[in-house]
Amino acid sequence: MQLFPTVFVNGKFCKDPMLAKADDFFLRGLNVPGNTSNQVGSMVTPANVVQIPGLNTLGISLVRIDYAPYGLNAPHTHPRATEILQVVKGSLYVGFVTSNPENRLITKVLYEGDAFVFPVGLIHFQFNIGKYPAVAFAALSSQNPGVITIANAVFGSNPPISDDVLAKAFQVDKKFVDRLQAQFWMDTN
Repeated sequence: MQLFPTVFVNGKFCKDPMLAKADDFFLRGLNVPGNTSNQVGSMVTPANVVQIPGLNTLGISLVRIDYAPYGLNAPHTHPRATEILQVVKGSLYVGFVTSNPENRLITKVLYEGDAFVFPVGLIHFQFNIGKYPAVAFAALSSQNPGVITIANAVFGSNPPISDDVLAKAFQVDKKFVDRLQAQFWMDTN
């Protein structure tokens, strides 16, 4: 006989509410800049259900994104969340691409205090257009939004996607695909 059944939501254990404590709903450190010394010049610091267990089932999370001068939060998507991003320091060129068949690029330059919405599942990016560091915070409509960085997923998958498939899809030479697949694909999310 099981006295305490285990319940999971989105793959996370639901804690007995009687055992909840303040630290389950708390995260320290979002004031600390992320290390942007990498190939793309950005770092995402998450505050989701992994860092804050009390977010489980609440449908919300947060990230801090730090950008080096001309740093990029590479094109990516969140399969389970819409995102609203606010710039708190610097200026960012941001955008998303609508779905097939239009694949329309929607972009805007954001300055301190500006906000922009990225609809659920659409490919989007942010690029620091300034010569100084930038910082943004984003709220996401899921406690576990997920992230798929496009270049990493396509060229850095494990095992690799066949170079025949990628060469045909991107209409490029297989040697070019092989070169891209041989690169180290950093995940800053």
